Amino acid sequence: MTATDDAPDPRTTATAEERWQHIEDRLAAIERRVREQSSAAIATLDTCLGRLDALRRDLAHGPWPPQAFPAPADPASLPPRPTRAPTGSPTARARG
Repeated sequence: MTATDDAPDPRTTATAEERWQHIEDRLAAIERRVREQSSAAIATLDTCLGRLDALRRDLAHGPWPPQAFPAPADPASLPPRPTRAPTGSPTARARG
């Protein structure tokens, strides 16, 4: 009941079965989300492990030292480095 009228509070009119059903629905949604996210994480790990395995095979069966090194990245294609913010208080820099 609310303090302003005699109407029952709609939050308290749900039966115990409805409340449990709501809890079970929420748990099922959480379980589904965990399953989806863990599947994505496992797929990412499988990809990384595949790359590591390929690298291991290349290192184990290739000439040593490796004859071909990967080309360095083109500096023009790299994003510009962010500038560092000045350190110290503004008043100390002004006094300088």
